[in-house]
Amino acid sequence: MATQKMTLGKFFTDGDGIFHGTVSGLGMLTTPVISQETNDREGKRYLKLIGDPLGAAYEIGAAFPKEKEGKLYYSVTLDSPFLASPIKAALFQDYEKETVFNLVWNREATLPQATPVAGQQQQRRYPSPGSTP
Repeated sequence: MATQKMTLGKFFTDGDGIFHGTVSGLGMLTTPVISQETNDREGKRYLKLIGDPLGAAYEIGAAFPKEKEGKLYYSVTLDSPFLASPIKAALFQDYEKETVFNLVWNREATLPQATPVAGQQQQRRYPSPGSTP
């Protein structure tokens, strides 16, 4: 099945390595986000993603450093009460600017079509025009 890339946000890193940016396009308002470096139970480093850091700050996800073909990127999980389930995305360094990162989500281009079970006909929920209930 084909996928399409959707840019969910743009981030930049400051001199201390903290990510600052915004996340949008998830059925909610554009949310300012900063990162907070932390360690998991095994001592591995990851980034907590904190939404609305200057207001009612809340955790919206986590970013785990990965490497592919010698390039650093972050595997990101975003979650929100507005989402049916968490979203897996990736934070990639911009090709032109070293301190800029793009948050990208690959999603299926089309939804699978429902097919009726063999031997069963789909039932109409509403009567056809001109028929009597």
